[in-house]
Amino acid sequence: MTPRRFRSFGFALAALVLVSAQASAQAVLTPDQMRDLAGQAVVQGQAGLAYDLTGALIQRDAADLDAHLIRSRAARNLGRNDDALTHARRAWALAESETARYAAALATAQALSSSGRRTAAQLWLRRAVQIAPNDALKARAAEDFRYVRRQNPWATSLRFSVAPSSNINNGSRNETSELFGLPFEFALQGEARALSGIEISGGLSTRYRLIDTDRKRTDLLFGLSHRTYVLSDEARDIAPEAEGSDFSTSTAFVGAQEDYALPGGRARLGWDARFGRTWYAGDPLLSYTRIGTTYRRAAGKNGMVSLSLNREAQKGEGTRQDATIWSGHLGYGMALAGGNTLSVAATLTQSESDADYLDYTQRAISARYGLAKPVGPAQLDFGLTISDKQHDRSTLAAGGRDERSISLSVTAALPDMDFYGFIPTITLNAERTEANIDLYETETFGFQVGIRSAF
Repeated sequence: MTPRRFRSFGFALAALVLVSAQASAQAVLTPDQMRDLAGQAVVQGQAGLAYDLTGALIQRDAADLDAHLIRSRAARNLGRNDDALTHARRAWALAESETARYAAALATAQALSSSGRRTAAQLWLRRAVQIAPNDALKARAAEDFRYVRRQNPWATSLRFSVAPSSNINNGSRNETSELFGLPFEFALQGEARALSGIEISGGLSTRYRLIDTDRKRTDLLFGLSHRTYVLSDEARDIAPEAEGSDFSTSTAFVGAQEDYALPGGRARLGWDARFGRTWYAGDPLLSYTRIGTTYRRAAGKNGMVSLSLNREAQKGEGTRQDATIWSGHLGYGMALAGGNTLSVAATLTQSESDADYLDYTQRAISARYGLAKPVGPAQLDFGLTISDKQHDRSTLAAGGRDERSISLSVTAALPDMDFYGFIPTITLNAERTEANIDLYETETFGFQVGIRSAF
């Protein structure tokens, strides 16, 4: 008999002796010894024995925290998920120390996950992360969260940010403009000029995975977002009739997406389709249908190439014209030595419409660089985008309209301010647009305060 089989045989024999002893005398073992044996039983795969032992302990003392924790685990192993959740919640109610509360939160999450309630399990794992008594236990709860998220057919993302800005309406940075080719300037009034204020935005997007195999993933999609503004006193002086809600936008969409693993295991091909609506200042602006395809392939040891092509058909509401927009995107991202990340992308957009302001060609290149090691308390990410936009027709100039823009951003994430697995972010933005028509020359400075998940 091997040593391992000998230990298993010895444990089974001890369990048999215990059960026999319990039948004749209830005081064979002390409560501490029964807890120890129940804990060993559940680890050794003797869930039934652990369940019975902890039942005796709880009958003796309904406030036996450890017995409830062990019984929750045993019940889960036996497929009694309702019992597992009942005892996990009882343990949570009894827990007072950080370690006990952490263990009870994990037990509750595990019971919920085994019952198929994985979204609720993720919430309890975030609670476990928050109350973990040390970094090692915090990392374990975060890893459990990732595992449950992979198993969960639902994936929901909430977004919220507050962003003071020098130009919430994309108005001109100039006070005057030459128009219609005339040799004198017109004063720009009200909303034609840049108005400062605060942008408040929020959104929700969710995905339900219908099929998840090694070769194929199929998802249903749904999303909502809303953005509104509060004008500064200076902006109210410039445009007394304006309200922040005059520039608000809301969107809603439903859709589906699917992707397939290609032979070789290094590439995936996918498609997606969406139908959505957009409101501006509370009124319907447009509805759209978008369909696209994506291709992603691992490049080298730490890189990824992505390619996408999309067609969006917009149907305008009221006086808003229809438009058909084609866009293509080519990107490459990689992890550098030391953990830093670099990504670059090129985008081409072609919009066709009877309205000159919706009929244009735009080209853009962008780059992002992320630092793996914090600088002080912040993890930093830098972004740069350069774009060129051309309108062949314009009602304000005979030669059409040309714009050249550059934007810079720096995002600082603050991991030391972690709260339930969410960390605050601060993004500084600067953008400047030069144009052949003064009215469209803009300049924007601002910062955005938001939150994101740490894992």
